[in-house]
Amino acid sequence: MIVKLETIGETIDLPDGLGVISFDDFDGLSRCAKSLLGEGEPGIALYRGERKIKPKDILLIDSLIELPFEDRRLIGAYASRMAAEVEAYEPLATKAHEIRMFVDELIAELGASLRTDPIGGSERDIKSFAKWLSLTPRREPGSTLLRRFLSFMDYVCDTGLSPSIAVIGLIDKLNPADVLEITRKARHEGLELLFLEYRETNATDPEIPVWHIDRDGVLFSRTA
Repeated sequence: MIVKLETIGETIDLPDGLGVISFDDFDGLSRCAKSLLGEGEPGIALYRGERKIKPKDILLIDSLIELPFEDRRLIGAYASRMAAEVEAYEPLATKAHEIRMFVDELIAELGASLRTDPIGGSERDIKSFAKWLSLTPRREPGSTLLRRFLSFMDYVCDTGLSPSIAVIGLIDKLNPADVLEITRKARHEGLELLFLEYRETNATDPEIPVWHIDRDGVLFSRTA
């Protein structure tokens, strides 16, 4: 992954798709974060080779209190994955077909008490039912930030999507061993993970590039 810092005219190469960029200026951090979503003024852009990564392929985590399990892109992809798993296994596909027929019968009975005929969509396939059930991973709100973030990484992997993940302020909230566990998992899963931090920080993983932008817009390498 290549990071182009449009505000200062610098480019950073992150060969493993992992890296840290810290800012002395919070406004600079905010501007770069918004630009990843295609909002506001130019700030930061991510590339894979010569191809710019579009905002729809970037997942920005700006709240560690409520991780974006409800992101519509992830929910849709998760439902599709569940449907594909069901359809690939004949016994489950047969049961799913029986459930669809049963639901159709329920709808027909419901229609008998209504003035209109509730026909629904023209086809109620397995994916539609998966979305209807609002299937999402089990979450444990009381667990540690580390466990919740690792669970979210598993969720992203289960969707089959390959977004570039940018997360704000995570390193500052974890101890060095926790950060190392996250970076090792990201590398093992092939996830692109960019840490955006306010103030200089120690990433604890010597293999991850660490960069800092001071208030004058000067870029420094802080890699151990």
